[in-house]
Amino acid sequence: MEFEFKFTLNELNSFPNERKAILYKFATARKKDFIRANKDISSNRSTFQLLKKSIDARHKPDVFVNYRVAVLTPNELEEKNSIIRGNALPYVDCDIAINNRPVIVGFGPAGLFAAMVLSQYGLKPIVIERGSRMDKRISDVEGYSSGRTDVNPESNIQFGEGGAGTFSDGKLHTGVNSPVKAFVFDTFVEHGAPEDITYDSHPHIGTDNLRIVIARMRERIIELGGEVMFDTKLVDIGIDGGKVSSVKIEKGGETQTIETNDLILAIGHSSRDTFEKIYNLGINMESKPFSVGVRIEHLQKDIDMSQYGVDTSNYHDISAASYKLATDTSTGKKLYTFCMCPGGYVVASSSKSGQICTNGMSNYARDSKNANCALLVPVDQSDYGDGVLDGIKFQDMLEKKAFELAGSNNKAPFSTYKAFKNNEVSSDYSKIIPSYMPGVTKSNLNDLFPKNISLTLCEGIANMGKKIKGFDADDAILTAVEARSSSPVRIVRNPESFESTNVEGLYPCGEGSGYAGGITSAAIDGIKCANALVSKYAQLGI
Repeated sequence: MEFEFKFTLNELNSFPNERKAILYKFATARKKDFIRANKDISSNRSTFQLLKKSIDARHKPDVFVNYRVAVLTPNELEEKNSIIRGNALPYVDCDIAINNRPVIVGFGPAGLFAAMVLSQYGLKPIVIERGSRMDKRISDVEGYSSGRTDVNPESNIQFGEGGAGTFSDGKLHTGVNSPVKAFVFDTFVEHGAPEDITYDSHPHIGTDNLRIVIARMRERIIELGGEVMFDTKLVDIGIDGGKVSSVKIEKGGETQTIETNDLILAIGHSSRDTFEKIYNLGINMESKPFSVGVRIEHLQKDIDMSQYGVDTSNYHDISAASYKLATDTSTGKKLYTFCMCPGGYVVASSSKSGQICTNGMSNYARDSKNANCALLVPVDQSDYGDGVLDGIKFQDMLEKKAFELAGSNNKAPFSTYKAFKNNEVSSDYSKIIPSYMPGVTKSNLNDLFPKNISLTLCEGIANMGKKIKGFDADDAILTAVEARSSSPVRIVRNPESFESTNVEGLYPCGEGSGYAGGITSAAIDGIKCANALVSKYAQLGI
């Protein structure tokens, strides 16, 4: 049975948690089926499942929290879980044994879930990750953001255990409609993620939780026979007769060759040197449009008041307000928001010395003073050239200019919106304090971008101010540069076999290869590629 309830914010806040509030609704209901459901819940709590939580703020300040709840018998629950697992592991009952262990390059969401699936099939994958394991990676990132050290080119916000998404909001919302999505969320919960990601309409794990979850998933992969090699770089791919035959890796200055016939290439969108290597190997690859821009910051309480009419810090079980905006401009280019981080921070995301790159992150509580998001302008070959790698060169150029504009010391260039629209060097910030560490430098961001991008940003922010009160406030903070929202290339693959169109046994996968755009979609793509690999051998009857 399924039921729907709604609460005002004050009503929900009168209970210690949302589960208690819903149980109270059951207990006080007059309908017989509600009473019967309550008895079922009392006898077996595991049958009480929250299916969806959403916020209705159309008539603020009268804001409602809506819940859809299911009461399932133990048999119904078992059947549901069996369906979820079967969607993700359709060949789990096959007896598959292959000559050489599959290799996965990259341990972000795509590589992580590909490794989890292959391990559950008993194929003992070998994972190659150029960055460090979680504990060392956190230390390297904190050293750079605090200004104590320069960026470690192999262990930073872009490279390392969990991929770039580890240092984000842990946002799981996706437009991808896949039966595998439930498996992704359940796997995260099984390894320590908050249960609410399975029912919140805009789920997020939070950077703080995600670090723990990923490390536990790595431990599970190893328990199942998989192997994860950190601080290990892909040097070369052996191709024999149009088929993958081996990979050459480098670790601690020493090289090693691993024989394999199956390579899942789950590199991240910042693996610029690997993209060049793949291009030089003659693997089919193409340029792909992407976006560039800035991070914008407002006070979270101002976003709360605009979106909900209340300060969310006064309510439990309600996350800080978010938004998603897009607008046309007179330049012919759109401006849109991306990776909105309520109660979060703008973070230093460069993977190379002498460059500045920004990103956003939030912890699970989303309780920082500022809200931030990327403001992005789409760019394509008309902006940067028609060469396959020209988009990478464009990103590289912007990040170097951002470093020079800020005057080194790894600070980022920033401007108030007022200074940006007046085409001048920014004055000091006022009530909104930039969160970027190791610090910011007053700059004229019009000196960073081509004119059409600056005009799109300036006009687009004004348009967005008509949708969210205060979005175009003079003291809104702009920090540059955001250039790595997605991969600038696509490694071309067959849509049915998921293999490269000209190298058998090579599976381009995830965000870096151009087939995903966030944690959940990358994880789903990793599962799809792993299942495609398994399917090939299952069909051969191995």
